[in-house]
Amino acid sequence: MLSLHPEIIGLAETNLFKYVFDKTPAETTKILFSGTAWSEGGLKRLPRNLVAKIVNPIRKYWKPVVGLKTTDRPLTRYSLSLREQFSLKRQLLKCDNPEEYCRTFFGFFIKKFNPKYLIEKSADHVRAIPKIKQVYPDSKLIAVYRDGRDFVISHRHYAKNMGLAWSFEESVLLWKEMIELQLRYQQEFNLWTCSYEDMLNNSRKIAQNILNFLGLSYNDQVLNNMINKSSFEFITGRKRGQANSKSFYRKGVSGDWKNYFSLKEKETFKKLAGDLLIKLGYEKDFDW
Repeated sequence: MLSLHPEIIGLAETNLFKYVFDKTPAETTKILFSGTAWSEGGLKRLPRNLVAKIVNPIRKYWKPVVGLKTTDRPLTRYSLSLREQFSLKRQLLKCDNPEEYCRTFFGFFIKKFNPKYLIEKSADHVRAIPKIKQVYPDSKLIAVYRDGRDFVISHRHYAKNMGLAWSFEESVLLWKEMIELQLRYQQEFNLWTCSYEDMLNNSRKIAQNILNFLGLSYNDQVLNNMINKSSFEFITGRKRGQANSKSFYRKGVSGDWKNYFSLKEKETFKKLAGDLLIKLGYEKDFDW
């Protein structure tokens, strides 16, 4: 959504703060350029990305999202020319410390596109908020959370599609860890938060609140563009509730856990993280 505001440039997920402090510049660059959403699969997927650029002007008629301007969607490695990619790599490999590496990487996009805000979304970055603030003291932080039960179901589908090991208990504990960190950092670092469910059901109000938090101007045209072109229907070509288990945008609904949870899984979730559902307002008690 935010990439559609004229004063914002967004980046696809890099998870940079997750590994940059523990790796050498060479190791970090290898991960960044081949193992992240931002990398779009690295050089292995270069032919596919080149073909997509050729056919997208036609595909946009039945899948409008591919017709968005480059700067209206999260930028990736292939938003840069090959020459720019090599230039960025050279600069990153010369960095002496993690802080310089981060400033060099994000600064490359700031210099090229000159946005008022550069936005980067990585779910794992809630763990790295103190480090983000260390590198960027004036940064503004936004966290979107969701019902942990729906998170578990989504996480299960993601793991299956990616061929990753998965367990119900570990998935619940992962959600619990993220929420506890969010609650801890909310006051300490002025973390602005909202729920995924509010974004689904009150998208206009949430968009206004985020832009107010960022101090950005907007009008009805800007809001309508942001909301319509970030909707599940626009991105996927499907109506909310129409599932595609292979897609990152699987179903676009809340409460889907009710179609999956067994009685045993309900009790396990209550035991491990039921208190957080109450604290976040998803339940009034343990009787669900």
